Amino acid sequence: MADERIAFPWHGYYERGLITRRQFVKLTGLFGTAIAAGAVLSEPEPAAAALAPAAKQILRYPDQEPLHFDPATMEARPEILIGMALFDPLFTFDDTGHIVPLAARSWDVSKDGLTYTFHLRSGMQWSDGHPVTAADYEYAWKRVADPETASDYASAFYPIKGALDFNKGKTKDRDTVAVKAVDTLTLRATLSEPAAYFPRLVSTWNFMPVPRWQVEKYGKKWVEAGNHVGNGMFMLQKWEHDRELVIVANPKYWGAKPTLQRVVFTLTDDPFRTSLPSFENNELDVTDQIQPGDIERVRKSPALSKQLQKYRWSGTAMVFCDTTNTKSPLSKAKVRQALYLAIDHKRVASEVLRGIYDPAPTITPPGTIGYLSTPPLTGGPDRARQLLAEAGYPDGQGFPEVRLAWPKLVTFDLVAQALQQMWHDTLKINLTLQRMESKEFNAARASWAKQPYDFYLSRWGSDFEDPANWANILFDSDQDFFYTKWRNDQFDSLIRKGSGEADPAKRKQMYESAEKILNTDLPALPVYHLGVIVAVKPWVQGFRLPPAAAAWFGTFGRVKILEH
Repeated sequence: MADERIAFPWHGYYERGLITRRQFVKLTGLFGTAIAAGAVLSEPEPAAAALAPAAKQILRYPDQEPLHFDPATMEARPEILIGMALFDPLFTFDDTGHIVPLAARSWDVSKDGLTYTFHLRSGMQWSDGHPVTAADYEYAWKRVADPETASDYASAFYPIKGALDFNKGKTKDRDTVAVKAVDTLTLRATLSEPAAYFPRLVSTWNFMPVPRWQVEKYGKKWVEAGNHVGNGMFMLQKWEHDRELVIVANPKYWGAKPTLQRVVFTLTDDPFRTSLPSFENNELDVTDQIQPGDIERVRKSPALSKQLQKYRWSGTAMVFCDTTNTKSPLSKAKVRQALYLAIDHKRVASEVLRGIYDPAPTITPPGTIGYLSTPPLTGGPDRARQLLAEAGYPDGQGFPEVRLAWPKLVTFDLVAQALQQMWHDTLKINLTLQRMESKEFNAARASWAKQPYDFYLSRWGSDFEDPANWANILFDSDQDFFYTKWRNDQFDSLIRKGSGEADPAKRKQMYESAEKILNTDLPALPVYHLGVIVAVKPWVQGFRLPPAAAAWFGTFGRVKILEH
């Protein structure tokens, strides 16, 4: 997927005397030609190649404290970004977004589309020297489906025959899950029905193997440094919680070794507030944590503006509603519709978030099948007020107190305050804001699986760019990832047929129809589509972030530090 670069990094190289004027002119000419041809702009490899690599290949990067690096339960950005460096999935993606083998050297699919056979590479080792086998994958996959693991991603395994019944407790026999190590290097999985997206699904982190001997020896503490074992390009060397985490190159890795010797992550509770000053002081080499309040200063800075890269991040920030809490007005579709129409999406993106993100009038992001460029609900503030009156709250009269919760994050702080103001100005309703520490929010969100709530602000980024990763994982009433408890039988029918539909045109039509239902009933109110602006020092070569998380494998494996 194309990277949308907003500055030419080699300007900085030229100004600092790191490349000649001839090299600069050549690069700029190449860039102009590429743009004219509609080509994707790649990293400035020619300029970087002219510079010597640094003796110390260390990348310094800021992030939030991750929860852990257990593929079975990883689900948030910090652990996924690092976790994809610690483990190898069966497949990954090339620069054009196509599936390519990684831990699997090849795979076969039966004619009926139900049975997948994966052939692993020989000679792969875990970071402690154990051989990587098909049995490691079988154990890992059944472990995610096991209800005792309590993985929020267990539903990702439901396409595999028997996984749903095992996860729902209809049987306690894990061997009813149809995944089997046929021999040391052959893994076979049988699906309940064809799933066109299955190869993309198994490229995600939940399908990565885990070291059974370490899991059974250390229990939940197997994820700590010293206990952790992976099969990826890097391995976990140090984890001083809430302060610093270090990964180093894995000497037993089967594939090409990374140039980086180590990546040092500075962990803070809110890196949006702290990482830019550290970057400017040369204490960090890269930061993708630039808060909206700083973006204008960064763009106007002669030095910083040349170090910016902007990427599309396939995702959407949304307000998730408890549609079954009858004590809350959010259980009424007309109230949710009124709130949606009272949001000025363009103003949120441009004024509140300073253009870092894009307006999101619909839920599924651009680039994904089913995306709607035009929302089914229209009418703006006037229609919003009319819908609120029809729901029983004319001019906001009688509207009870509702609580909007969110995890501590500066962008969510700004958006929550903006929504509070917009809904008060348009609908005359008052909102109680509840900003929570990350751990507190995670615990609260887990409780909302069974406990009633009003609504909360969160976001979802594509694991892989396919509608099954949105409609089926998040809003199928049997899966309900965000606990909206929403059920629509027509929607369920469309997306369940769509997940296995082999005809691309029919599949697109099914998901677009489902998306219209979703964006009319609105168990979640879309607010903005995600994006990321990264500041990269000129001595960092090869850093980029693909739009979907499953493609983050290799993010640190591509990086080289140049002399500076």
